[in-house]
Amino acid sequence: MKKIAIIGAGYTGMIAARELSKYYDIDIFELDSTIGGMAKTFDAYKTPLENYYRHIFKSDSYAIQLIKELGISDQLIWPKTKMGYYSGGGIYEFGTPISLLKFKPLNLWNKFRFGCSVIKIKTIRHYEKLEKISAHEWLRKYAGKKAYEMIWEPLLFSKFGSSYKNISMAWMWGKIVLRGSSTDKDGESLGYIRGSYQVLTDALEQDLKNKNVRILCKEKVTKITKRKNKYTLLTENKQYAGYDIVLSTIAYPYFIEIAENLIDSKTLKKLKKIQYTAARIMVLFMKKPFMKFYWLNNGNKDIPFGGLIEHTNFIDKKYYDNKHVLYISNYMYENDPLYSISKNELFKKYVPMLKTINQDFDPKNVERIEVFKERYAQPIITKNYSKIIPNFKIQEENIFIASMPQIYPEDRGLNYAIRLGIEVAKQIKKQDSVHTKRDQ
Repeated sequence: MKKIAIIGAGYTGMIAARELSKYYDIDIFELDSTIGGMAKTFDAYKTPLENYYRHIFKSDSYAIQLIKELGISDQLIWPKTKMGYYSGGGIYEFGTPISLLKFKPLNLWNKFRFGCSVIKIKTIRHYEKLEKISAHEWLRKYAGKKAYEMIWEPLLFSKFGSSYKNISMAWMWGKIVLRGSSTDKDGESLGYIRGSYQVLTDALEQDLKNKNVRILCKEKVTKITKRKNKYTLLTENKQYAGYDIVLSTIAYPYFIEIAENLIDSKTLKKLKKIQYTAARIMVLFMKKPFMKFYWLNNGNKDIPFGGLIEHTNFIDKKYYDNKHVLYISNYMYENDPLYSISKNELFKKYVPMLKTINQDFDPKNVERIEVFKERYAQPIITKNYSKIIPNFKIQEENIFIASMPQIYPEDRGLNYAIRLGIEVAKQIKKQDSVHTKRDQ
């Protein structure tokens, strides 16, 4: 049986291994001590909690199917949630037609134009026609200058910073259509797994072990070499030889570091064209709630974080020692000082901003702070992005790549990481079948 090395034990890598395990001997290499990628968790008062806030949309068919196949559907719940928007010094309910009518910062005409722009987006069936225009241009035209500057522009800016005017409307289309699938006239129903995503990760890990997939944690791959059509992976600890196929699911800059001499020039050019924003997420455990919403988007560009997510307005606080859990979501670039300052310094920076949003916020009510960061958190989806997405297979090599930037036009997330793992596994089987027949 042929051997495959998979680099990265996030969901794309693990799902690919699951799909391929009938046909190949598989080793998964993971630099961290735990698996799960961006769905990793930490201990929150004896209950696992995601490093980065997580929920499931009703349209997340791949995630829902995986949960079913692993026998944990009884743990999937669908609480009702409320979304809010901070603008002009006030907090407003947002996300439904009724809440739009009550949104005071916009007059009736601007509300109408904003609503029509959302409806128009949802009626578009094919994203390709939106690839050549930026979200900045499209939304400004159809939502109007006022609604754009008050709602859409701050959201784009909080996600992409100085690149926000270049973001493709196709990306925004994917995001709005996805979110709309979980919303009705009364609000939003989002899915969550009782006990956190760790329940899903544990079930998937056990399934892989049952399929004889080997997961090697704390094995950072530093180089891929090739000799006589076999690949060797060098790690910080040792070397692993004899692989027929390699699949990389890590961020492109890391992949280039370990395999640049094996990447064809056309693919390498595409990989280097794709840029990312970073993210730094703060999690506060508090004695008192911050707000009544699960999700609050920030419309003030002077406040650096784009969203506040109060997890305990989604999942009962009894699971977290009766503490109220608030995520502060901040996308930024690596050179932003907020990316590298200490946890306590970052909190001090945030306190006056949190007080601006909620004047009753008292930092003394915060009992615990956790901070997580991701260097390559969000690909920057520019106009005509599809032209720079690389193929799964590296030319002239049995090396494949499947990573976050290949999720398009949908916004990256667990559901699409699962889909990507299934798709690349199909491609590996197909390509290997062609090579096998040719060699016979």
